[in-house]
Amino acid sequence: MEDRMTGWRGKRRVVDLGIQRAWTEEISEEDLKNYIGGRGLNGKFFLDRVDSSLSPASPDNPLAFAVGPLSGTFAPCSGWTSVSTISPVPYSSRYGHAALPGHWGPQLKYSGFDQLIIRGKAERPVYLAIEGEQVHFEEAKHLLGKDTVETTVAIQEERKDRNIEVLCIGPAGERLAAFANVTNRFSWTGDHIGLGYVFGSKNLKAIAVCGNTPVSLHHPDRFLQTCLSLRQRIHRDPHASRLREEGSFLLLNRNGRGFGIKNYTEASQPDAAEKWRNAYLTNYQYGKEGCFSCPIHCGRITEIEGNYFGGLHFESAWSLGPRIGIDQWEKTLWLHRVCQLQGLDPCSTGSLLSWIMDCSEKGVLSSQDLGPTLCQWGDEKAARQIIESITERKGIGEILGQGCLRAAKSLGKGLEEAPHFQGMDLPARDPRSSIEYALTRALFPMEWDYLQSLSPSVPAPPAPAHPEESQGNGMMEGIVSLERRRVLADLNSICPLVAARLSLLSASDMGDLLSAATEMEWDGQPLMAAAARTMEVEKGLWQRFGPEKMDLDPFPLRLFNSPEEKNRVIQEKTNDDGLNTPWID
Repeated sequence: MEDRMTGWRGKRRVVDLGIQRAWTEEISEEDLKNYIGGRGLNGKFFLDRVDSSLSPASPDNPLAFAVGPLSGTFAPCSGWTSVSTISPVPYSSRYGHAALPGHWGPQLKYSGFDQLIIRGKAERPVYLAIEGEQVHFEEAKHLLGKDTVETTVAIQEERKDRNIEVLCIGPAGERLAAFANVTNRFSWTGDHIGLGYVFGSKNLKAIAVCGNTPVSLHHPDRFLQTCLSLRQRIHRDPHASRLREEGSFLLLNRNGRGFGIKNYTEASQPDAAEKWRNAYLTNYQYGKEGCFSCPIHCGRITEIEGNYFGGLHFESAWSLGPRIGIDQWEKTLWLHRVCQLQGLDPCSTGSLLSWIMDCSEKGVLSSQDLGPTLCQWGDEKAARQIIESITERKGIGEILGQGCLRAAKSLGKGLEEAPHFQGMDLPARDPRSSIEYALTRALFPMEWDYLQSLSPSVPAPPAPAHPEESQGNGMMEGIVSLERRRVLADLNSICPLVAARLSLLSASDMGDLLSAATEMEWDGQPLMAAAARTMEVEKGLWQRFGPEKMDLDPFPLRLFNSPEEKNRVIQEKTNDDGLNTPWID
């Protein structure tokens, strides 16, 4: 298959940590045509090969990494990697997917593979070094306790290669915090589904990968011209220019209303939100960084007191700022840096802290529950102590490391204050800010990206042909269409921000790129069919790995007990449409 493959490699690498063996499997042409790559290949693998009885900590729980046929090429914004596993974050544990930005995925492609599957558990801590088709199982005992920066540098020095791409965990993942993440190049993180926990449960500290086999293209000249044309269009687009200059903080320029403050007991107003944004862009933004093959560079480089680091985006900053009652950027930035080094998802950490502070404020949790650390709104010192207790798994950190929902269940207190939708942490935007946004969270609670709080622009529903027809169908069709575009971006390793959230790359554009890269001609219909097929597979996996019925409400009812009319409308809309499950039948 390799000799006649263009765009794809047509192969997956399977690694068993328990027996320290690696082997190669072919990916069928039918699967490549039907699922393209990325999360489509991962979903198909789980559907065919993974037992529904597995827990996140089971050695047989796979870590699946996949890229699409555009990965490793000059295609704009094609540096993303799809990662899937049974996640410890939802309540209860379910199949989860994360879109990882950065530079790691293209190196997997250069090593000769479209997909990497890791199973088993190592007897002692190891890291994987994948150099072309060679897989080395390296001792990692000396890396235990090192933060994400120290780990990355140590592995690059050991391999004598500063260009090798390292994906690693910090101490939080080693100690099995449920919302631990993974980090590439100091800045780019795989958040939201607890990948660091799964790494740690397998005694896997890091995966370092490099390759030197270029991607073959079916029509190289046509592909190059298409890439140049798309890059010129992106360069001229005003939305791309704003994303380049402001990063994900452009959200607040577009609409600063409705972001949750103090665990959603208050909501942001445009003037205050814009002032908060401008304070960062003026005083702390030092530069920009971008993923592989990105002409935009929406990542931010931050400078504070002579320290420089990347990785800050709107969701993480808001979660460790106004969401926990902190309006001083210095405090937010240092909390973010602590999470980054320790390998904790900053958004989930902010969600947990906001729950603790809210419960402390209301007297739901006391010193008998939390120990000597009582955490009031805006208390950065107490927040650091809680983070330390989680990463060291000491005292109350043993319980808090499970996330706020499981902590509330364990303590028997504060369940109504826990911010969630379908058992997943809420993003920065208050779900009551718009009906479209509330429906998006209810339908697709597992989805996450840097612009997830962008309230979807959904066309007005058409007039009903019959009086009994619900006009909500048009709204939901628009929401599902947006999600389908996002999935299509993931299948092709394209940034979901530019392809779905801001619509800078269309399905037709991706079809032109795929037609030039592979031996197949693609247009909008087969592309959207592949996205719909992937969504159907993920729906089945969500149901397979989850309980038939959750033992908690889909969302905290306190969010919808407000007498304001907009909240009542959202609640009625949610109840009328029967959105107690996260998928549309």
